[in-house]
Amino acid sequence: MSRISFGIALLCFATVCGAQSPGGGQGGPEIGDQSGQSTDPDVRHGAADPRAVEIPLYPGAPISAVLKALIEKGFKIKWSPEDVLPTMTILERPKATRIDNVLNEILKPWGMRADHNQMDGGYRVRPLKKKSKG
Repeated sequence: MSRISFGIALLCFATVCGAQSPGGGQGGPEIGDQSGQSTDPDVRHGAADPRAVEIPLYPGAPISAVLKALIEKGFKIKWSPEDVLPTMTILERPKATRIDNVLNEILKPWGMRADHNQMDGGYRVRPLKKKSKG
């Protein structure tokens, strides 16, 4: 086989492999992205993809909605509806990027905090401890 025909065969093989890879080598989905590969309509449209969950981190958004969105995103967060009332909203957009800092930043004005849950992993939302006057 001459060098030219070997080069043409190699080029054809690379083209076929590129066409079969996710995104076709054309800037499509990243490798490992499963969107469009399932027969379930929710998965095909990204509804079941945690990356597709919108997190409402704007002033006025209910904190309970933020916690639910983070849980849907895959974070383990335990909280009680008696502690996080529907009237509690985000007062200002959080500046932090780590999830524990974001939680504490949005909860602190309401006298709440998010502690790392040692038993189950994730976080537990609870009221700040009151200092005893004794």
